[in-house]
Amino acid sequence: MEQQVVKSLMITLRRSFAGTRNNHVATLKALGFSYRLQTVVQPNNASIRGAVDTVKHMVSVETDVQYAARKAAEAAARAPRPPIVVKH
Repeated sequence: MEQQVVKSLMITLRRSFAGTRNNHVATLKALGFSYRLQTVVQPNNASIRGAVDTVKHMVSVETDVQYAARKAAEAAARAPRPPIVVKH
């Protein structure tokens, strides 16, 4: 069984900048964040993973495969369902 190569990371900022250390704010801005619940796409390399590890308590990380699977599941949940027909 072959493992898929993860090419990109979808990183979402879950906590705000308020009350955060200056080095964490600088790291988040370097990752491309400017507001809460924003998602940025970054390449999967050692420097990005290190920056994410610095602020791991503030962000959530998904791989491109996990992100696509989650979006597909959300779309399936929003899809219209067939009506319930009750025969008396």
